[in-house]
Amino acid sequence: MKLFNLDKGEFGYAKRYKNRQILFMFLLFLFILSDVLVSILYFNTRKTWLIIIACVLSIPFARNFVNYLLIIKAKPLNDKEHKIADELSEKHGFIMAYDISVTDSEGLLFYPCLTVYNNNVIAYVNDLSSKEKKYTDYLKKCYQEGLKPRVAVVDSFEKFEKEIERLNPPKDAQRKQDLLIAKKLLTLGL
Repeated sequence: MKLFNLDKGEFGYAKRYKNRQILFMFLLFLFILSDVLVSILYFNTRKTWLIIIACVLSIPFARNFVNYLLIIKAKPLNDKEHKIADELSEKHGFIMAYDISVTDSEGLLFYPCLTVYNNNVIAYVNDLSSKEKKYTDYLKKCYQEGLKPRVAVVDSFEKFEKEIERLNPPKDAQRKQDLLIAKKLLTLGL
């Protein structure tokens, strides 16, 4: 298990991303605050170049703050669910991608795990409720350049396994297209 630099698609990415955003926000806030305090206490004015630096640093602070607000709603898999997903992956011979977040005009859609298998995208969302159509439609419309996979979004691992069992194993040419679809998914969102 990698401790540092988890890539998008690996288990634990969302949690590490949240922690990284908090750390960056905290460091930037401390630097901005110290910059302003030094300017006011040492120079007795706000009209210094230090205030300009603080203003410029507020831009990455705001960006990290917005990213944190988006990802805070994400509910990644717990260890028990991760174990079930890994067992399914080993049993059926597919690669599972974890912590996939995509942003749309209404905010963040978070897929705790999904797989691309034989031109099918099968995603697990633990609190699907009435948003199934939104999750499915977003995955369908994100493929504009000729890649048109079938999309299934499920709310239980039993349904996930049934979707996988319906499919034939992919051939070599199909594996290349599956890889293109997976790469496209990993470029979306945070």
